[in-house]
Amino acid sequence: MLNLRNPSPQRIVVLGGGTAGWFAAIALRRMFSPSVEIKVVESSKIGIVGVGEGGLLNFIGALHHNNIDINEFVRETGATWKWGFSYEGWRTGKEDDRFFHLFASQETPVSRWQERGAWPYLCAMVSQQAELDSYIEASRLIKNNATQAQAAALLDTKNAGIVPSFHFDSYKLAGYLKKVALSRGVQHLDAVVDEVVFDEKGFARELRTADERIALDFLIDATGLSRKVIGKKGMESEWVSFKDYLLMDCAIPFYMPHPQPNPMLVTRAVTMNAGWMWQIPLVDRVGAGYVFSSKYLREEEAVKEVEQRLGYAIEPHKTLRFDPGCFRKVWQNNVMALGLSSGFVEPLEATSIGQMLEQLHSFERVITSSQGVVSDSAIREFNEANFTSWACIRDFLRMHYDCGRNDTPLWQAVAKSPYPESYRALREVWQERMPRMVDVENYAIHGWRGIFHPINWTLIAAPLGVLPPEAGEMELRRLTPQKYAEAQRYAAEVKN
Repeated sequence: MLNLRNPSPQRIVVLGGGTAGWFAAIALRRMFSPSVEIKVVESSKIGIVGVGEGGLLNFIGALHHNNIDINEFVRETGATWKWGFSYEGWRTGKEDDRFFHLFASQETPVSRWQERGAWPYLCAMVSQQAELDSYIEASRLIKNNATQAQAAALLDTKNAGIVPSFHFDSYKLAGYLKKVALSRGVQHLDAVVDEVVFDEKGFARELRTADERIALDFLIDATGLSRKVIGKKGMESEWVSFKDYLLMDCAIPFYMPHPQPNPMLVTRAVTMNAGWMWQIPLVDRVGAGYVFSSKYLREEEAVKEVEQRLGYAIEPHKTLRFDPGCFRKVWQNNVMALGLSSGFVEPLEATSIGQMLEQLHSFERVITSSQGVVSDSAIREFNEANFTSWACIRDFLRMHYDCGRNDTPLWQAVAKSPYPESYRALREVWQERMPRMVDVENYAIHGWRGIFHPINWTLIAAPLGVLPPEAGEMELRRLTPQKYAEAQRYAAEVKN
């Protein structure tokens, strides 16, 4: 059992800053009474990961939940609108090969009409092989490289058909969150932690630096890819690797100029010979990077390929190396790993921050609903749900690589890589019918929220051929003749 009921805890420590650490500090300061000290311990000698990042659909909600003013956030971080992803070259490797995964709103004609768990308008679009983004009004602005002001004006009409998120600079975001946290009474110490001291029951009791000992009642491990606590002695946890399904294990970040006059409203994911390149549009530049498999490409070759593709030299940042996967248990006793320290797969679909916010949201739900007295079974269920959420991310990303491209050794290996059993089961039924909530709802258990809706899966599955036109047609045959005609009319109108 864990007892954090007031006035019992005196100090909760977040080890590590960055996006995860400072988001956690802000949430903890809101959750606990002023008598509880919230302290962030980080070292300015240790950098943070990323040159550009983006949120998912839960990002703006997290800002609201933590009473962060959106206008101030945009002003302080230089954030730009993010409405989804542009996938380029994933089927043929050619420049004209492009499809979109947009953050579709539930307030569109497509989403509002549902029959037997499926969406008839969407079924008809799949059946007619229409571009699925075309039913979303925001798609027009994306393709026309609209300005940020034009994007904001469309959002104000409530007719964009999109749930917006943001692109942002990782360093500016961490700095802004730190400023907010300190203004709300969060304490801060710039120091390197040499040791975490545990008691005989396996509870963390203090941090030791060169100059002091810091007693604590709860510890958030937000130490990023260095993972200073969870997985180390005293906090052993099984690391579950996804490397059999997701082959990328390296990333070289860099900056580049905007390829178009205005910052794009989507994150670009452009395939390369041994992986893919992300392009995240910020206000004055693009945060980019090459994600690749070290089995098929060396670092110097990766830089050379990027420069040949872009037509100019780049200044690569430090190469990130990772084993895609996650810890099976991220919460043990009075320690919880959050963000990159709990798991990481790869930058595709910006799942890192999205998963971190879902984990933090569920942590708050468990703490508040239990009045700070948390049972061992609640912690066990939290860990099960967190791992299941990571499995959802694994399967969703694996579907992106079910893409048909096989013109280089890497993409040939991708085509031969196995399916997780849970994704294989989905793929099998989607050969026959459209995705439904019943297919994916078990990825969110024990009170967690799902990250990806069936429409998100559909927007990727259909362009890649995982969801064939026949699956949409099969659904339509169950409709009355009048409804069948209406669905086909809508799809033809959108397609043309």
